[in-house]
Amino acid sequence: MKTMIGAATTAIALLVPMAAYAAEATNIQLGQVGLSFYAVKGGVVQELLERDGYTVEVTEGSHAEIFPMLGEGDVDILAATWLPNGHAALYEPVQDVTFPIAPLYEDARFFWVVPSYVPEDEVNSIADLTDPDVRANFPDQITSLPEATGLTTGGRRVVEAYGLDEAGYELVAAPPADWLSTFEDAIAAGTWVVFPLWQPQWVNAAYDVRALEEPLNAYGDPDSAYLLGHKGLADKLSPESLERLSNVRLSVEDVTEMDRMVNVDGLTPREAARTWMDTNQETVESWGY
Repeated sequence: MKTMIGAATTAIALLVPMAAYAAEATNIQLGQVGLSFYAVKGGVVQELLERDGYTVEVTEGSHAEIFPMLGEGDVDILAATWLPNGHAALYEPVQDVTFPIAPLYEDARFFWVVPSYVPEDEVNSIADLTDPDVRANFPDQITSLPEATGLTTGGRRVVEAYGLDEAGYELVAAPPADWLSTFEDAIAAGTWVVFPLWQPQWVNAAYDVRALEEPLNAYGDPDSAYLLGHKGLADKLSPESLERLSNVRLSVEDVTEMDRMVNVDGLTPREAARTWMDTNQETVESWGY
């Protein structure tokens, strides 16, 4: 984590002088994965860039789509990338043509949850899922996000580490809508379900769920979520704008709240970002805006 933050500072120091001599360019391509917790972070970045006078176009795609776009320069900024673990395989091919602008928040992590009505004395850890009496209460399939996501690639390590496949479980990669509906249908029916999740994410605030202990640490240590820039961004942003962006800091709680506004209150990601920024003006001012 410290290495990445140091790299961000060094990269900006090297790139800012280039920007000072760049021709004016005001259109910024902002990329984000098509999930709401990414979109609210993108909304904050878009708002800040527009305050500095830039025109921002937003491109959404899957993890497998958006990272190559960043690598090709079709996207100038990506909000955001989990490093050093969650998005390592996606980041590696674009590492040499990108630079970290800011660590937006820390303690980004994947985990599995169960509804709180599942008795804690029976299911407290992922290791408990293989107990025959527990196993009988859960469906065979554990529904996750698409294959390229850290939630699923790490989830396959979880399955192997705990022998869940031998116990009859199958981790299924699915579209986000299917991932969520599997969970919500189980909640509505009051049935037991294992739900791969992460933070920050609105489900943590909207539902009463309990994270399962993961003693083998198959998902790995928590990440930091970085705002990444393509190296060509220095030809588009002024040194002052780039410096201000490098100051942006959120928290897991901040992003979770914005995500909740979208999925529970019905705001758009941009509206949620603006609402949070209006409520937290001192924080925004501390970034230099």
